[in-house]
Amino acid sequence: MAEDVPILLLPNEIIELILEDPQLTFWDVVNLGISCKRLHRLVFNDNKLWRTKFFQRWSSLREVYMDYEKQHKIESWLQEVQSSFSSKKTLMHQLSLMPAKFYKKQELSHSELKDFEVLFRPEKGAHPMAYHFHVDNLIEIIEEPTVQSDLTIKYYASKVVRYMKQNYLNDEWQKYIELPPQKQLLEVGATIVAQWSQPEKRVSYSHVRERLDDIAQYAKEILKEQYPLHSIFSTSPKIIEQWKNTNIDDNQWSTAETKQVIAALCEVMFNKLGFHGNSEMYYSSENSFIDRVLELKHGIPITLAIVFESACRRIGVKCEPVSFPAHFLLRWKERYTDDEDDKFENFYIDVFNGGKFLTTQSCPRLGGITKCPIKRYNTRQAATPIEVVERMAHNLEIASRQRTHLNGRAARLRSALELEHMVRPLDTNVILHLARFYMLHQLDLTSLVSILTYIEKNPDSMARGPANHILQMLYDYERHMNDGAEETTEVKKRTPEVKYAIGMIMKHQRYEYLCVITGWDLRCEASPEWMIEMGVEELHGGSNQPFYNVFADDASSRYAAQENLVMAVQPGWVDHFEMGRYFCRFNGTHYVPNNEKAKEYPEDAEVRESLLSKYL
Repeated sequence: MAEDVPILLLPNEIIELILEDPQLTFWDVVNLGISCKRLHRLVFNDNKLWRTKFFQRWSSLREVYMDYEKQHKIESWLQEVQSSFSSKKTLMHQLSLMPAKFYKKQELSHSELKDFEVLFRPEKGAHPMAYHFHVDNLIEIIEEPTVQSDLTIKYYASKVVRYMKQNYLNDEWQKYIELPPQKQLLEVGATIVAQWSQPEKRVSYSHVRERLDDIAQYAKEILKEQYPLHSIFSTSPKIIEQWKNTNIDDNQWSTAETKQVIAALCEVMFNKLGFHGNSEMYYSSENSFIDRVLELKHGIPITLAIVFESACRRIGVKCEPVSFPAHFLLRWKERYTDDEDDKFENFYIDVFNGGKFLTTQSCPRLGGITKCPIKRYNTRQAATPIEVVERMAHNLEIASRQRTHLNGRAARLRSALELEHMVRPLDTNVILHLARFYMLHQLDLTSLVSILTYIEKNPDSMARGPANHILQMLYDYERHMNDGAEETTEVKKRTPEVKYAIGMIMKHQRYEYLCVITGWDLRCEASPEWMIEMGVEELHGGSNQPFYNVFADDASSRYAAQENLVMAVQPGWVDHFEMGRYFCRFNGTHYVPNNEKAKEYPEDAEVRESLLSKYL
C-alpha cells in the first residue's frame, strides 16, 4: 500500500523541506513525484520548491533572475527548469553541427554564427532568459576537466560564448552611452571591458560592486578609529547608498574632512590591502580587467584609478580621471561647483605609485616627459567615462600585440580590436586595423564595408578620404578572394615511408619539445625560402622525407621532419588553443581525432593503434 511508505506518513511541509535538500537532484524530485497521486500533486504544484531547486542547479543565474523578477512574475518555476534543459539540448545540437561546417577555419566570422541568434535573442523568439541559460551552459562545457570532455565541443563552445557575450555586451554598451553623465559609472564601463575580454569567465558587476563596497567600508572603519566625529557617521545610509549609484558633483565634506577620507582610503588600498602598480608585467591584459585587479591587487594606472575613484565616491569624495599622454592620474579639488572654482589648485593622486599626492611643487617627471605634466596640463579636462573605456580598449590592443604567450593570441587581438571598434565605431584607423585582421583570417568584411560606406557618404565627416582608401583595399581583396578556388579537404593516402600517424604524441629530438601530430605530407611542402632558413637540406633525409604538422607544448604550430621526431616515452597533455579543432579527446597516450580529421587521414587509425600497442 502507498500509505505504508514512510515518507507518506510525514506532513507536506516536512516532505517539502526534504525535497529542498541540495543533495537531491531534479530527477530525484521528479521520480518521487510520479510515484503516487499525493506526491504528484505536492511536487508538481509547488512553485517554491522548483524555485529552490532551480537556484541550487543554476546559482550563477540568481542575480539576473532577481532583477527579472522585479518586473515580471514567474508563474511556473517548473517551466523555467524545463526551458533551461530544452535550451541546453538545442545548444548542444547546434554545437555538434559546427565541426563539419568550420573544420577549415581558425577564426569564424560573425555572419557565420548568425544561426545562434534565434537561440538567445528574445526578439527572435527565444526565451527571455535564454541568453543567460546558454552562457551558463557554454561556460560549464569550457570548464569541464580536459580528460572528461569532448575537446571539439569545448573548442567551438569558446567561439560561441564569445559571440553571444559580445552581442549582448554591445547592447549593454549602447545603453551605457545613452545614460545621463550622472549614471555613467566608471566601474560599470570597466566591468563591460572585463566581461568582453574574458568571455569564458563569469564576471558579474555585482561581484565587482561588492569588492568596491568592501574597500569603502574598510576605509570608513579606519576613519572611525582616527576621526570618530567625522560627518560621514551622522549621514543617512540612504544618502550614502545614492553615492554608490550616482556620480557625485562635489565633495560632500569640508576640505579637512575630505582629506581625512582620502588619507584613510590611501591607507587601506596601498598599505592594508597592498594595491600597487604592476611594473614587471605592465602589458599583461589582466591589468586592464577590474575583476582581476580587485583580486590580485595590482594593475596599471587606469584600472587602479577606477578602483580608487569608485571607493572614494562611496564615501562622499569626488575624484576626476585625467588622461595624460604618458600617464593616467586622478584629480582632486577642494571644490568643484564653486563659481570661482578656478581659484582652487588641482591636486593629483598617482595611484600607480602608492597614492602619492602631486602638486605643481612636488610633481615628478613621468614617462620620459621633460616637464611635469601637471604644469603643462593643469587646465586639462577630466576624461569622461566613455573616454576612459576608449583608452582601456586601446591599452588592450597594445597588450595583445606585445604578449608573447601564443595560446589564443589571435583571439585576444581580435577581441581587443572589436572592442575598440565598438567604442569608436567611426574611427577609420581602428577600422583599418580590424580590416587587416579580418583579411588575414579570411573573415567576412560586410559589416566594415557598410560602416565605411556610411562614412564616405557623410558630407560632414572628416574621414571620407581614409574611408574611401580602406574601401578600395577591401574591394581589391574581395575580388582576389572571389577569383580563388574554394578550399577542399584532400584525403591523404599513406605510403610505407610515413612512419607516424595523426594524434600521436611525439618529442622533437633536437629541440626536445613535446608535440602532437595534426597532419603530414609525403615530402616537405614548405616554400624554398623556409627550407633554406631552416636548413632542411642539411638533414639526413633532406626535403625528400615525410614532414609533420604538429602542435607544440609551447602553443606554437610547427612543421617537423620525420627524422627529428620520436615517440614520447612519457606522453602527456599538450597545451594548445586549437587542439579541439582536430581532436575530440585526450586519452593519456594519444589524442583521438574528431570525425573531420579522421576522414582526412582515414588510414592513420590502424597505424596509430599498432604503434601505441607495440611501444607503449
